Amino acid sequence: MRALLDTSLLADAEPRPLPPGTLDEGWAMSAVTSGELEAGVLLAPDGRTRSQRLRRLVALARGPLVLPVDRQVASAYAELRQSVSRMASNDLWIAATALAHGLVLVTADERQARLPLVESRYVG
Repeated sequence: MRALLDTSLLADAEPRPLPPGTLDEGWAMSAVTSGELEAGVLLAPDGRTRSQRLRRLVALARGPLVLPVDRQVASAYAELRQSVSRMASNDLWIAATALAHGLVLVTADERQARLPLVESRYVG
């Protein structure tokens, strides 16, 4: 499966185990996730946490494709926003990226995993 990994999986200092086959066909992350991870470094409450988050960010920078928010993603966002009244905008932008690119959204966020229109996999 081609997967888009959500921030809820990538922000952890220790990666969560993923179901077998999740990353077999490659994976990507949204530019929104990249921004959230960078903000997490800057907003860290102490030096130790900042160092851990920075190491994780540097490791991820060598890995996946980062998909931009473009017109296609914006249209998918509008569709999702119409169908879901209460959800954080960034979560919808990430889901819209998966929808626009035909990727499976892999997330540790139960609400995000239940979004309409988006194929998803919940990793609890």
